[in-house]
Amino acid sequence: MFKKLKLKFVLTNLVLTSVVLFAAYTSVYLIAANNSANRRPIPSDSPDYSSEVENIINEHIKDDRKKALSSLLFTLISTGVATELIVFIISAYLAEEAIKPVKEAYEAQKLFIANASHEIKTPLAAIQANLEAADISGNHWLDNVVLETEKLADLNGKLLTLTKTDLAPASTALTKLDFKDLIKTDLKSFESRLKKENLKLKTSFKLSKPDKTWETKLNKADFSELFGILLDNAIKYSGGKIWLSVSEKELKLKNDGATIPKENLKHVFDRFYQVDKSKQGVGLGLSIAKSLADKNSWKLSVSSDDKTTEFTLSI
Repeated sequence: MFKKLKLKFVLTNLVLTSVVLFAAYTSVYLIAANNSANRRPIPSDSPDYSSEVENIINEHIKDDRKKALSSLLFTLISTGVATELIVFIISAYLAEEAIKPVKEAYEAQKLFIANASHEIKTPLAAIQANLEAADISGNHWLDNVVLETEKLADLNGKLLTLTKTDLAPASTALTKLDFKDLIKTDLKSFESRLKKENLKLKTSFKLSKPDKTWETKLNKADFSELFGILLDNAIKYSGGKIWLSVSEKELKLKNDGATIPKENLKHVFDRFYQVDKSKQGVGLGLSIAKSLADKNSWKLSVSSDDKTTEFTLSI
């Protein structure tokens, strides 16, 4: 996130500087070229000043003016490039200094959430254990306490997962595996839920060499968690059909049913954001998925029309 912010700051400065320099240097060059073209020739009032001598002198003058304009153009380009280089160095330094306090505050916030979630986890587990031990069935008020405690435990668990994902560095221990088999294995854990909710899942694998094992290197745990979040989201909002399409570099998961308005698409991966507030959840699942994708340098995007919503994961 901070790398993108820094890059945006530097690029903005470079673009603004380039526009100003281009406008200024173009004006200088055009004015110089115009003055050179409109300069009056040497008067020929001398009796020894023949037309042949006049032509020779004027040719030399034109040649000198062309050389002067070429030299001016080279100087302007050189100074422009040098200026841009200096602006880049200064902007990079200033951007780093400018975002440093924000970065420190953000890191402190993540640590606080992680520590707070960890501390809350223990009393929540104790409350749930005591409620189970009490075993007072049929009590409407206690049933509400159990339900709300489960929601709070779910929220706390997702906050802890999200913070751990943000704090954890990108894994270099990549596993070589069959991507197709990994997806099929991950799908098995959702079979009962799909059947229970009467949803149809259609899968298609578009491989360049379908007869051979499709091996790739990736973080297995991160991918399985991300894929599980996307499939859980598709099941939650599906009207009856889900389509899974897998190619060698891309995974697409599409569902019918609830769609996302265009003005809300940019907020889908925001924390605690939910398009449909009536659905169960806390709005952190897709934020976790986006954090996992960013950590592994994958690209996660979403699109939606009036009938379907589709998430695309590019690896």
